[in-house]
Amino acid sequence: MCEPASITMGVMAVLAAGASVYQANQQKHALEDQMKMTQRQTDQAAMAQTDDRIKAAREQRAAARAASAESGASGNSTDAILNDIMMQSGRDVSRIEKNRENGQLETQQQAKSRTAEINGQLVTGLAGAASQGATAGSAMYTSYKGYIPKIPEAGQHAPPRVTMDRQQFTIGK
Repeated sequence: MCEPASITMGVMAVLAAGASVYQANQQKHALEDQMKMTQRQTDQAAMAQTDDRIKAAREQRAAARAASAESGASGNSTDAILNDIMMQSGRDVSRIEKNRENGQLETQQQAKSRTAEINGQLVTGLAGAASQGATAGSAMYTSYKGYIPKIPEAGQHAPPRVTMDRQQFTIGK
């Protein structure tokens, strides 16, 4: 028979292990959701910056064409100015995209780091629960060990434990 305290300790160890696994799983899901949200925000910010820069480049090209038409200048100088505006715009858009990619890489690295931390906490929680379960199991075995009857080995005879003293009755004379 197991004592109630040992059984309770064993049940608590199993519950603690289950709770550790559940908590780690919930943290991982929350981390994934947070990472997706951060990447979505980074993408939206980069898209807005790109749109703004392209709009500004269009305005600059229109202003350069208007100035060129008013002054009567045309040809290579106007083309050079327009090409310069497009080159600067392209470079800015390229930087915005590179910053977006770097932001996503940073978010992924942070998520990996946090996942490793969660896994470490999970292992620690499971190790503690396993230790508690081993302690409970040891206590149950120790308390149960006293209830196991000794069985004689093969070839040995166990001495009789019970003697029967009966009264003797005589009939006759």
